[in-house]
Amino acid sequence: MIALVRSELLKIRTTRGWYAYLVVVVLLAGFAIAAAIGSADDSRRSELDFQVEFFEAAGFAALLAIILGITAVTTEFRHGTITPTLLVEPVRERVLAAKAVAVTFVSLLFDVIALAVIAAVALIWLSILGADIHLASGEVGKLAAQTLLGAVLWGLMGVAVGSLVQSQVAALVGTLIWIFVGESLLWGLFALLDVDGAVSYLPFQSLDGADGTGGEDLLSYGPAVAVACAWIALIGAAGTIRTRRRDIT
Repeated sequence: MIALVRSELLKIRTTRGWYAYLVVVVLLAGFAIAAAIGSADDSRRSELDFQVEFFEAAGFAALLAIILGITAVTTEFRHGTITPTLLVEPVRERVLAAKAVAVTFVSLLFDVIALAVIAAVALIWLSILGADIHLASGEVGKLAAQTLLGAVLWGLMGVAVGSLVQSQVAALVGTLIWIFVGESLLWGLFALLDVDGAVSYLPFQSLDGADGTGGEDLLSYGPAVAVACAWIALIGAAGTIRTRRRDIT
């Protein structure tokens, strides 16, 4: 299994998208925090709540994580490399498990880099402006840990979706449409049916609640993590069955 995970990590590291992901993580994290601090007044910059909110910007790493998870699976089918992969390891469940472990590691890396950039930019910028610094507070550490778990869950959801929808274009486009359009439409439908509370149990609403940033219409942190894990398990099980039954030539 260790050899399989190493192989999957090598596949991720040797793709061009890997470098693009790293650049996006650094630039977005840096710009987001610089803009937030620059647009705030002096008193606001010294508030603990304001500085805790910096680390919500790491949430965008979750979107990169789900894209990574999807492509880690679908690229093999798109380019036909799934055939030699399964010749080396015929047990398809082990291949998917290795991809999930590899994506977990890289998703964590993305979020750690985002958090590090946020902390570095915030520390330098706040010091220059003479603001009180609260980046070592327990609230900051708690939110940072929650965003790490959130990134992992988004990455695992990507692996689950990729194993179920094995066309790369369909999986990527379909997922993005579902995130930004599909669940919003269901939100409106549920409101008409007077079951608004059900919205928070949708896959990506629960994932939003599982990153620690919270929200008025989201589940609280613990239930959100549980529901997100249930969706990942359900979609992943369906994807595993499909992968097991697919004819590989």
